[in-house]
Amino acid sequence: MTETELLDYLQLNFSPGIGPATFLKLVSDKPCASSILNSTDRELRSISGIGEKLIQVIRNSQRLRHQLKEEIEFCRQHGIQILLYHDDEYPELLKQIPSPPPVLFCEGNFQSLQKIQFSGLAMVGTRHPTLYGKRVAHKLASRLSRRGFTIISGLARGIDRVVHEAALSEYRPTIAVLGSGLQHVYPSSHQELAREIVKDGLLLSEVLPSSPPHSRLFPRRNRIISGLSVGTLVLEAATRSGALITARHAIEQNREVMAVPGMIDTAVAGGCNKLIKDGAQLVESIEDILEALPNYFGSTAPITLATEPQLSATEKLVFELIPNTPTLIDLLVIPDQLTTGKLLSTLTTLEFKNLITRPTSNSVAKTGVI
Repeated sequence: MTETELLDYLQLNFSPGIGPATFLKLVSDKPCASSILNSTDRELRSISGIGEKLIQVIRNSQRLRHQLKEEIEFCRQHGIQILLYHDDEYPELLKQIPSPPPVLFCEGNFQSLQKIQFSGLAMVGTRHPTLYGKRVAHKLASRLSRRGFTIISGLARGIDRVVHEAALSEYRPTIAVLGSGLQHVYPSSHQELAREIVKDGLLLSEVLPSSPPHSRLFPRRNRIISGLSVGTLVLEAATRSGALITARHAIEQNREVMAVPGMIDTAVAGGCNKLIKDGAQLVESIEDILEALPNYFGSTAPITLATEPQLSATEKLVFELIPNTPTLIDLLVIPDQLTTGKLLSTLTTLEFKNLITRPTSNSVAKTGVI
């Protein structure tokens, strides 16, 4: 796509009054955004649902062009990738939801977005968790990360922060979906956390990088959190909570909804307990999550030369250390230069690639050959 075509795409998408559903309808009836902008009024009127008001919006969108050029330049200077709905790299799971975002601004390790088709898991909850909530959230997020799931949340205070940090503590990527532009990490106290996330994971936003945080953006971004995920796990949420908005989106998207039960006399447990009463999967351990998602994440099929994965030098080194029969990790002969943290993160990567299996949390064996 040329820069002019990209500008046309952004101009049409960010025109006031044109939401995701309208945009995608427009570009489904015409070959590209450029053809819409260059259509005559008569041609636009021939499109079902397009009236005089929307035609005027399209005509007035030209005034956005200068700002959009600046936004594109900012992205170029800061290594932000602009992902379009019509790009091959756009996540298939997200395409399946009602009103998927036509544009995503991505900062960080873009490859992490390509690996979540069967491993993205949303973990959301209150901004004011109890000590119990923090403890359970960290424990589950850590174990799920080791198991190979990519934790997806919203970078908010409370549970969001806990699960992002838990994933990072396991040297695993995590994805944060913002309710603001990438220039304005919110809350500002999470800027350091955001910098840690982009080293291996990703920050995502559907609004222009210069957009400040706004209350209307946070409920909107929740559909992306659940839309990128095979399931949504709610950990502590009051009966009127943004986390429940994410759960409702997940239900609408036909994704699994799970919840951790809480104490009946604690306000932040009311939402989770109600979800469970309404049919959400009760989660007490990682096994409950794996049981709720039997068709996702992983396969024990051996890896053959025909599907040979690409391994880094460290991954090849660790793979060669692992025998064909289950062996305790503590008994592996580890080179001095390989730290425990690096070993565990590499084992998770090899498991994700279906080259090894973890019969127990502290044992490992090869499943295939390379």
